[in-house]
Amino acid sequence: MSGDAHRAVDAVWKMESARIVAGLVRTVGDVGLAEELAQDALLAALEQWPGAGVPDNPGAWLMAVAKRRAIDHLRREERLGLRHEQLAHDLAVRQDTAGTAGAAEAGIDAALDDEVGDDVLRLMFVSCHPALPAESRVALTLRLLGGLRTEEIARAFLVPEPTVAQRVVRAKRTIATLRLPFEVPEGPDRAARLSSVLGVVYLVFNEGYAASAGDDWMRQDLCQEALRLGRLLAGLAPGEAEVHGLVALMELQASRAAARTGPSGEPVALHEQNRGRWDQLLIRRGFAALLRARQCAAPFGPYVLQAAIAACHARARTAEETDWTQINALYEALARVLPTPVVQLNRAVALAMAGGPEVGLALVDTLVGEPVFKGYHRLPSVRGDLLARLGRHEEARREFERAAALTLNGPERAVLAGRAAACADMAARKEAVPGAAGSVTTGPGTAGSGTAAPGAATPEGAVPGRATPRTVLTLAEAATAFLARDDLDASTVRSYRQTMNRLRRDLGDDIPLPDVSAARVAEIFGAAWGDAAPATWNRHRGAVRSFCAWAAGQSPPAGDRGPADGGPGGGVPRDLAAGLGRRPEPRGRTRPMDWPRVEALWERPDIAPRERALWLLLHESAAGAGPVLSLNVEDLDLAGRRGKVATGSGWVHWRSGTAELLPRLVAGRRRGPLFLSDRRPGPGRPPAPADLCPETGRRRLSYERAEYLFKRATGHTLDQLRTR
Repeated sequence: MSGDAHRAVDAVWKMESARIVAGLVRTVGDVGLAEELAQDALLAALEQWPGAGVPDNPGAWLMAVAKRRAIDHLRREERLGLRHEQLAHDLAVRQDTAGTAGAAEAGIDAALDDEVGDDVLRLMFVSCHPALPAESRVALTLRLLGGLRTEEIARAFLVPEPTVAQRVVRAKRTIATLRLPFEVPEGPDRAARLSSVLGVVYLVFNEGYAASAGDDWMRQDLCQEALRLGRLLAGLAPGEAEVHGLVALMELQASRAAARTGPSGEPVALHEQNRGRWDQLLIRRGFAALLRARQCAAPFGPYVLQAAIAACHARARTAEETDWTQINALYEALARVLPTPVVQLNRAVALAMAGGPEVGLALVDTLVGEPVFKGYHRLPSVRGDLLARLGRHEEARREFERAAALTLNGPERAVLAGRAAACADMAARKEAVPGAAGSVTTGPGTAGSGTAAPGAATPEGAVPGRATPRTVLTLAEAATAFLARDDLDASTVRSYRQTMNRLRRDLGDDIPLPDVSAARVAEIFGAAWGDAAPATWNRHRGAVRSFCAWAAGQSPPAGDRGPADGGPGGGVPRDLAAGLGRRPEPRGRTRPMDWPRVEALWERPDIAPRERALWLLLHESAAGAGPVLSLNVEDLDLAGRRGKVATGSGWVHWRSGTAELLPRLVAGRRRGPLFLSDRRPGPGRPPAPADLCPETGRRRLSYERAEYLFKRATGHTLDQLRTR
């Protein structure tokens, strides 16, 4: 019971601390004192709940204890005044007449709990006051409104714990010294103050979404905390368009979390992400928040415009379907509202995608001297990418090396260093091959064409009217031309693109086609799809074989081949799938459930919590029922949305829908199977120790029982629930 009580205290504090501290600040008029009194109530819970049990309404219990401590403190300090005298009188009368602590707490609640939501909003404005340094605003907000401990904040931002403690203490001292009012600002000051609050919340989210330092590309706990604060703020200020815009922006960006990292934790660029792994629930929430922002009938601010840009990406089923013209127009509008160099840098990326890399590079070059970019790795990173796309690989190498030296994030540094090495290799090959400059891409649609743009100078030594000998195709050029064929339908292109994007990401866009080996392809397949279903493996294998057949047919006539063409087939191995054996597929494959029936399943009120969690986990993870049913509580990584499979070495990953249900399913358990049967096993059929929950005595839910329950509810098998 003691462990359960302590976990209950932690959970309740996380949810209720903002409301408790906010109510106390209004009573005592001091942020530091209010937090101390709330901590006293927390300590009382840690002392009493393990023995007496968790109250039916733990949040109200903590609030009542904190208020009694507040009144006692004010009475001792003789600072309560008329309001205190009246409250003390009411408390004494109720205790004398009712004789119960419950009636006394109800009296205090009635006197002090008016406008609780306004109190939390006031606390937000105080914690994010512009008079406080930015780092102090973040620390104080996470401490007072997020309920995070000092060590949790320090761990999240990779700073020493004493540093965070000092920031919190200095912030409280500044609030007391300046006598900052505990109020929601009105009039002209409101917009500036609200912008400060939104800036703090988004700063927390950005640190989680793309960590500025450390060995992790993302920190999901910070993203989730920022989302929680944003949703809370949207509920307290429903008429503010920018609040809904920020929530929409965070929801849409958070939807990509599962696809933003590769198997080893390496960053995956937006255009290379598997969009099938994007969280559709968060996307729908983002669209809904964006709609609420537009309904506020206010001019579009920075967060609404950024959310609209994120919505453009979310609507595109593939990277190629992204409406870059619309995104560029939105960035132009954003630049008018928020004319900062960072916005212009982002606009340059959109401009390059819409009009070609040379157009984007021209805008980036105007930003090189901006002081804000001194020591900022993103400028040389963007410039290096644009230079590489223009074929200026030596310049790109220098930019990528500079960006790698500036970033403090380990995974990002590795990616930038890899791109620098690839550019160095391409630059060396161009120097070694005569006439290599003739293959430089000059704009959109010219990659791999082998022809010069109208009005372009003829390369030195070339014969007018005859094609200039070109360098070997790179993997990116070949893949782009392969997917642009007229004889491929849209579904085939989407399928082939998944395979080619994976090869490009692992091998590098700039690798010459002759350097791609069957052994390296087999290695990539093993890492990416080694544990995949036979149909998935065979589909990607077929894409590679089709690519090889196409590449072999691109060889120039024998008399036109030069040394740079690499011999037959342009130097491409006859079969890059030579190391990829075809896997036997089970016959009679069942069709998955129709999507409308799956969506209707989550809306049914008669589904038990265990079945709802199991079915949603199967659907979101696309894992088999066996691995999911083998999950154990001690092997769950709830923050990372994954669980280690007990019967193997793999992991099962899930999305936000399952993430909301699993904590309630675990319900304080620390060990044993995640999914439990309804009854305890009889004495004649004891389960294996690994299948028995030591805390409840119940056994692991069997596959047969899970299959029966799903068939009874839907008429389908569990295998039909998995996404394809």
